[in-house]
Amino acid sequence: MSRPAGDIGRQLFIGFPGTELSAGLDHLIRAVAPGGIVLFQRNVESAPRVRDLLDQAQALAGEHLGRGLWVAIDQEGGRVQRLRGLFEPLPAARELAAAGPGAVAQYAGLAADQLRSLGIHINFAPVLDLATEPGIGFLQDRCLAADPEDVALLGQIWIRTLQDRGISATAKHFPGLGLAALDPHHHLPVLETYREAQMPPHLIPFERAVAAGVHAVMSSHALYPFWDPDHPATLAATVGRDLLRRRMGFTGAYLSDDLDMAAIRRRYSDAEVARLGLAAGLDAFLLCQDPEHCEPFLKALADAVKSDGRLAAHHQAAIARLERSFGFHRQRR
Repeated sequence: MSRPAGDIGRQLFIGFPGTELSAGLDHLIRAVAPGGIVLFQRNVESAPRVRDLLDQAQALAGEHLGRGLWVAIDQEGGRVQRLRGLFEPLPAARELAAAGPGAVAQYAGLAADQLRSLGIHINFAPVLDLATEPGIGFLQDRCLAADPEDVALLGQIWIRTLQDRGISATAKHFPGLGLAALDPHHHLPVLETYREAQMPPHLIPFERAVAAGVHAVMSSHALYPFWDPDHPATLAATVGRDLLRRRMGFTGAYLSDDLDMAAIRRRYSDAEVARLGLAAGLDAFLLCQDPEHCEPFLKALADAVKSDGRLAAHHQAAIARLERSFGFHRQRR
Protein backbone atom coordinates (compact mmCIF):
# COMPACT_ATOMS: atom_id res chain seq x y z
CA MET A 1 0.00 0.00 0.00
CA SER A 2 1.23 3.52 -0.78
CA ARG A 3 1.64 5.58 2.36
CA PRO A 4 1.32 9.36 1.97
CA ALA A 5 4.10 10.18 4.41
CA GLY A 6 6.22 7.03 4.53
CA ASP A 7 7.02 6.22 8.13
CA ILE A 8 6.09 9.64 9.49
CA GLY A 9 2.95 8.22 11.07
CA ARG A 10 4.98 5.96 13.33
CA GLN A 11 5.42 8.98 15.60
CA LEU A 12 1.65 9.21 16.15
CA PHE A 13 -0.45 7.49 18.81
CA ILE A 14 -4.12 8.00 18.02
CA GLY A 15 -7.45 7.65 19.80
CA PHE A 16 -10.69 6.62 18.11
CA PRO A 17 -14.40 6.11 18.91
CA GLY A 18 -16.24 2.84 19.27
CA THR A 19 -15.73 -0.70 20.50
CA GLU A 20 -15.07 -2.40 17.17
CA LEU A 21 -12.93 -2.04 14.06
CA SER A 22 -15.12 0.55 12.36
CA ALA A 23 -14.68 1.92 8.86
CA GLY A 24 -13.27 5.05 10.48
CA LEU A 25 -10.55 3.20 12.39
CA ASP A 26 -9.80 1.07 9.35
CA HIS A 27 -9.26 4.26 7.34
CA LEU A 28 -7.04 5.85 10.01
CA ILE A 29 -4.78 2.81 10.25
CA ARG A 30 -4.37 2.71 6.46
CA ALA A 31 -4.05 6.47 5.89
CA VAL A 32 -2.08 7.58 8.95
CA ALA A 33 -0.03 4.41 9.55
CA PRO A 34 0.27 5.26 13.27
CA GLY A 35 2.83 3.79 15.58
CA GLY A 36 0.18 3.11 18.17
CA ILE A 37 -3.41 3.46 19.31
CA VAL A 38 -4.73 4.62 22.68
CA LEU A 39 -7.73 3.04 24.39
CA PHE A 40 -10.26 4.95 26.48
CA GLN A 41 -13.41 4.01 28.36
CA ARG A 42 -15.38 4.67 25.16
CA ASN A 43 -13.58 1.70 23.55
CA VAL A 44 -14.28 -0.71 26.39
CA GLU A 45 -17.42 -2.82 26.60
CA SER A 46 -16.20 -6.26 27.67
CA ALA A 47 -12.91 -8.10 27.78
CA PRO A 48 -13.75 -10.32 24.77
CA ARG A 49 -14.78 -7.26 22.73
CA VAL A 50 -11.55 -5.45 23.56
CA ARG A 51 -9.49 -8.50 22.58
CA ASP A 52 -11.42 -8.85 19.32
CA LEU A 53 -10.98 -5.15 18.53
CA LEU A 54 -7.24 -5.31 19.10
CA ASP A 55 -6.82 -8.59 17.24
CA GLN A 56 -8.58 -7.12 14.20
CA ALA A 57 -6.65 -3.84 14.37
CA GLN A 58 -3.35 -5.72 14.62
CA ALA A 59 -4.25 -7.96 11.69
CA LEU A 60 -5.13 -4.93 9.57
CA ALA A 61 -1.89 -3.18 10.51
CA GLY A 62 0.14 -6.29 9.78
CA GLU A 63 -1.43 -6.63 6.34
CA HIS A 64 -1.24 -2.99 5.27
CA LEU A 65 1.66 -1.55 7.27
CA GLY A 66 3.88 -4.59 7.54
CA ARG A 67 4.06 -4.23 11.32
CA GLY A 68 1.88 -4.24 14.39
CA LEU A 69 0.58 -1.37 16.50
CA TRP A 70 1.58 -0.48 20.01
CA VAL A 71 -1.48 -0.30 22.24
CA ALA A 72 -1.53 2.14 25.16
CA ILE A 73 -3.98 3.07 27.91
CA ASP A 74 -4.29 5.16 31.08
CA GLN A 75 -4.77 2.61 33.85
CA GLU A 76 -3.65 4.59 36.89
CA GLY A 77 -6.37 3.54 39.33
CA GLY A 78 -9.00 5.61 41.09
CA ARG A 79 -10.79 8.01 38.77
CA VAL A 80 -8.44 7.30 35.86
CA GLN A 81 -8.87 3.67 34.86
CA ARG A 82 -10.21 2.94 31.40
CA LEU A 83 -11.01 -0.71 32.10
CA ARG A 84 -13.60 0.11 34.72
CA GLY A 85 -16.13 -2.69 35.01
CA LEU A 86 -13.95 -5.34 33.37
CA PHE A 87 -11.70 -6.26 36.29
CA GLU A 88 -11.19 -5.66 39.98
CA PRO A 89 -10.92 -1.86 40.34
CA LEU A 90 -7.56 -0.32 41.16
CA PRO A 91 -7.42 2.10 44.12
CA ALA A 92 -6.34 5.68 43.54
CA ALA A 93 -2.63 6.41 43.82
CA ARG A 94 -3.10 8.27 47.12
CA GLU A 95 -4.86 5.24 48.64
CA LEU A 96 -2.12 2.90 47.45
CA ALA A 97 0.58 5.11 48.90
CA ALA A 98 -1.18 5.18 52.26
CA ALA A 99 -1.31 1.38 52.24
CA GLY A 100 2.44 1.13 51.66
CA PRO A 101 4.94 -0.25 49.14
CA GLY A 102 3.46 -3.73 49.24
CA ALA A 103 0.07 -2.45 48.10
CA VAL A 104 1.67 -0.48 45.28
CA ALA A 105 3.49 -3.58 44.07
CA GLN A 106 0.35 -5.71 44.40
CA TYR A 107 -1.89 -3.42 42.37
CA ALA A 108 0.76 -2.54 39.81
CA GLY A 109 1.12 -6.26 39.22
CA LEU A 110 -2.64 -6.61 38.95
CA ALA A 111 -2.77 -3.78 36.41
CA ALA A 112 0.00 -5.42 34.38
CA ASP A 113 -1.81 -8.75 34.32
CA GLN A 114 -5.06 -7.05 33.25
CA LEU A 115 -3.38 -5.22 30.39
CA ARG A 116 -1.43 -8.23 29.16
CA SER A 117 -4.59 -10.34 29.08
CA LEU A 118 -6.14 -7.90 26.60
CA GLY A 119 -3.14 -7.31 24.35
CA ILE A 120 -2.21 -3.87 25.71
CA HIS A 121 1.48 -2.95 25.81
CA ILE A 122 1.93 0.47 27.43
CA ASN A 123 0.43 1.94 30.59
CA PHE A 124 0.46 5.73 30.85
CA ALA A 125 1.27 5.43 34.55
CA PRO A 126 2.48 6.16 37.17
CA VAL A 127 1.78 9.81 37.89
CA LEU A 128 4.95 11.18 39.51
CA ASP A 129 3.67 14.70 40.14
CA LEU A 130 3.86 15.78 43.78
CA ALA A 131 0.60 16.27 45.64
CA THR A 132 0.16 19.87 46.74
CA GLU A 133 -2.06 21.39 49.38
CA PRO A 134 -5.71 20.34 48.97
CA GLY A 135 -7.52 22.59 46.56
CA ILE A 136 -4.40 23.92 44.85
CA GLY A 137 -3.59 21.20 42.36
CA PHE A 138 -6.17 19.55 40.12
CA LEU A 139 -4.50 16.12 40.22
CA GLN A 140 -4.80 15.44 43.98
CA ASP A 141 -5.67 11.74 44.49
CA ARG A 142 -3.90 10.84 41.23
CA CYS A 143 -0.64 11.73 43.00
CA LEU A 144 1.09 9.24 45.27
CA ALA A 145 2.25 11.71 47.92
CA ALA A 146 3.63 15.18 48.64
CA ASP A 147 7.10 14.10 49.70
CA PRO A 148 9.41 13.64 46.69
CA GLU A 149 11.30 10.75 48.28
CA ASP A 150 8.06 8.88 48.92
CA VAL A 151 6.86 9.49 45.36
CA ALA A 152 10.24 8.41 43.99
CA LEU A 153 10.28 5.16 45.97
CA LEU A 154 6.68 4.21 45.21
CA GLY A 155 7.02 5.30 41.60
CA GLN A 156 10.00 3.02 41.14
CA ILE A 157 7.97 0.13 42.54
CA TRP A 158 5.14 0.91 40.09
CA ILE A 159 7.57 1.08 37.18
CA ARG A 160 9.60 -2.02 37.97
CA THR A 161 6.52 -4.12 38.70
CA LEU A 162 4.82 -3.16 35.44
CA GLN A 163 7.94 -3.67 33.37
CA ASP A 164 8.95 -6.93 35.07
CA ARG A 165 5.55 -8.24 33.94
CA GLY A 166 5.95 -7.09 30.36
CA ILE A 167 4.11 -3.75 30.38
CA SER A 168 5.93 -0.51 29.54
CA ALA A 169 5.51 2.14 32.23
CA THR A 170 5.26 5.89 31.61
CA ALA A 171 6.43 8.48 34.13
CA LYS A 172 4.23 11.57 33.93
CA HIS A 173 3.83 14.59 33.73
CA PHE A 174 7.40 15.80 33.20
CA PRO A 175 8.86 18.01 34.67
CA GLY A 176 6.13 17.99 37.34
CA LEU A 177 2.54 19.21 37.26
CA GLY A 178 1.82 19.17 40.99
CA LEU A 179 2.09 22.95 41.33
CA ALA A 180 -0.46 23.63 38.59
CA ALA A 181 -3.88 24.83 39.71
CA LEU A 182 -5.45 24.62 36.23
CA ASP A 183 -6.17 21.48 34.22
CA PRO A 184 -4.49 21.51 30.77
CA HIS A 185 -7.51 19.71 29.33
CA HIS A 186 -9.23 23.11 29.53
CA HIS A 187 -6.57 25.76 30.22
CA LEU A 188 -2.86 26.49 29.92
CA PRO A 189 -1.39 26.22 33.44
CA VAL A 190 1.28 28.89 33.95
CA LEU A 191 3.63 28.44 36.90
CA GLU A 192 4.56 32.12 36.91
CA THR A 193 4.65 32.50 40.69
CA TYR A 194 7.33 29.83 41.03
CA ARG A 195 11.05 29.91 40.41
CA GLU A 196 13.47 27.33 39.07
CA ALA A 197 14.89 26.96 42.58
CA GLN A 198 11.54 25.48 43.68
CA MET A 199 11.54 22.74 41.05
CA PRO A 200 14.29 20.30 42.18
CA PRO A 201 12.00 18.37 44.56
CA HIS A 202 9.54 17.89 41.69
CA LEU A 203 12.30 16.45 39.52
CA ILE A 204 13.45 13.83 42.02
CA PRO A 205 10.76 11.22 41.16
CA PHE A 206 11.56 11.56 37.45
CA GLU A 207 15.30 11.25 38.05
CA ARG A 208 14.67 8.03 39.99
CA ALA A 209 12.32 6.77 37.29
CA VAL A 210 15.03 7.28 34.69
CA ALA A 211 17.49 5.46 36.95
CA ALA A 212 14.98 2.60 37.26
CA GLY A 213 14.90 2.22 33.48
CA VAL A 214 11.39 3.53 32.81
CA HIS A 215 10.52 2.92 29.17
CA ALA A 216 8.67 6.21 28.61
CA VAL A 217 8.20 9.71 30.00
CA MET A 218 5.15 11.85 29.22
CA SER A 219 5.33 15.63 29.00
CA SER A 220 3.41 18.28 30.90
CA HIS A 221 1.39 20.89 29.00
CA ALA A 222 2.12 23.52 31.68
CA LEU A 223 4.20 26.63 31.02
CA TYR A 224 7.34 27.01 33.15
CA PRO A 225 8.51 30.59 32.40
CA PHE A 226 11.88 30.08 34.07
CA TRP A 227 12.69 27.38 31.48
CA ASP A 228 10.78 28.75 28.50
CA PRO A 229 8.67 31.93 28.73
CA ASP A 230 6.90 31.23 25.44
CA HIS A 231 6.07 27.53 25.18
CA PRO A 232 4.72 24.82 27.52
CA ALA A 233 7.03 21.98 28.48
CA THR A 234 5.71 19.71 25.72
CA LEU A 235 7.07 22.11 23.10
CA ALA A 236 10.10 23.45 24.99
CA ALA A 237 13.54 22.21 23.95
CA THR A 238 14.95 23.45 27.26
CA VAL A 239 12.75 20.87 29.00
CA GLY A 240 12.74 17.84 26.69
CA ARG A 241 16.14 18.13 25.06
CA ASP A 242 18.21 19.89 27.72
CA LEU A 243 16.67 18.80 31.03
CA LEU A 244 15.34 15.31 30.29
CA ARG A 245 17.80 14.07 27.69
CA ARG A 246 21.06 15.86 28.46
CA ARG A 247 20.88 16.48 32.20
CA MET A 248 18.98 13.37 33.32
CA GLY A 249 20.37 11.09 30.63
CA PHE A 250 17.00 9.66 29.56
CA THR A 251 17.29 7.53 26.41
CA GLY A 252 13.77 6.07 26.30
CA ALA A 253 10.60 7.26 24.58
CA TYR A 254 9.47 10.84 25.25
CA LEU A 255 5.72 11.17 24.67
CA SER A 256 3.54 14.23 24.48
CA ASP A 257 0.42 14.39 26.56
CA ASP A 258 -2.73 14.52 24.43
CA LEU A 259 -2.32 17.30 21.87
CA ASP A 260 -6.09 17.64 21.55
CA MET A 261 -6.11 19.29 25.01
CA ALA A 262 -6.98 22.97 25.04
CA ALA A 263 -3.58 23.97 26.46
CA ILE A 264 -2.03 23.09 23.09
CA ARG A 265 -4.73 22.97 20.43
CA ARG A 266 -6.24 26.38 21.16
CA ARG A 267 -2.85 28.07 21.02
CA TYR A 268 -0.79 26.36 18.34
CA SER A 269 -1.21 25.35 14.73
CA ASP A 270 -0.37 21.81 13.68
CA ALA A 271 2.71 23.13 11.88
CA GLU A 272 3.94 24.83 15.05
CA VAL A 273 3.34 21.76 17.20
CA ALA A 274 5.14 19.51 14.73
CA ARG A 275 8.21 21.72 14.41
CA LEU A 276 8.48 22.68 18.07
CA GLY A 277 7.73 19.14 19.23
CA LEU A 278 10.41 17.59 17.06
CA ALA A 279 12.94 20.19 18.18
CA ALA A 280 11.96 19.55 21.82
CA GLY A 281 12.80 15.88 21.42
CA LEU A 282 9.31 14.36 21.33
CA ASP A 283 9.30 10.81 20.04
CA ALA A 284 5.52 10.36 19.95
CA PHE A 285 2.69 12.83 19.39
CA LEU A 286 -0.61 11.80 21.02
CA LEU A 287 -3.87 12.72 19.24
CA CYS A 288 -6.56 11.13 21.34
CA GLN A 289 -9.91 12.91 21.07
CA ASP A 290 -10.53 14.03 17.48
CA PRO A 291 -9.99 11.44 14.73
CA GLU A 292 -10.36 14.16 12.09
CA HIS A 293 -7.26 15.85 13.50
CA CYS A 294 -4.98 12.91 12.68
CA GLU A 295 -4.53 13.34 8.93
CA PRO A 296 -3.96 17.13 9.00
CA PHE A 297 -1.42 16.68 11.78
CA LEU A 298 0.30 13.89 9.86
CA LYS A 299 0.68 16.26 6.90
CA ALA A 300 2.11 18.99 9.15
CA LEU A 301 4.61 16.54 10.61
CA ALA A 302 5.60 15.29 7.17
CA ASP A 303 6.04 18.86 5.90
CA ALA A 304 8.26 19.70 8.88
CA VAL A 305 10.46 16.66 8.32
CA LYS A 306 10.75 17.25 4.57
CA SER A 307 11.56 20.95 4.87
CA ASP A 308 14.26 20.89 7.55
CA GLY A 309 17.21 18.53 7.71
CA ARG A 310 17.62 18.95 11.45
CA LEU A 311 13.99 18.03 12.06
CA ALA A 312 14.37 15.06 9.72
CA ALA A 313 17.26 13.88 11.88
CA HIS A 314 15.12 14.35 15.00
CA HIS A 315 12.40 12.25 13.35
CA GLN A 316 14.77 9.40 12.54
CA ALA A 317 16.17 9.46 16.07
CA ALA A 318 12.63 9.39 17.46
CA ILE A 319 11.71 6.31 15.43
CA ALA A 320 14.84 4.57 16.69
CA ARG A 321 14.03 5.41 20.31
CA LEU A 322 10.44 4.19 19.95
CA GLU A 323 11.66 0.89 18.53
CA ARG A 324 14.30 0.56 21.22
CA SER A 325 11.76 1.27 23.97
CA PHE A 326 8.70 -0.61 22.71
CA GLY A 327 9.89 -2.89 19.92
CA PHE A 328 9.95 -5.99 22.12
CA HIS A 329 6.15 -5.83 22.38
CA ARG A 330 5.82 -6.86 18.72
CA GLN A 331 6.84 -10.38 19.76
CA ARG A 332 3.63 -10.79 21.76
CA ARG A 333 1.06 -8.85 19.77
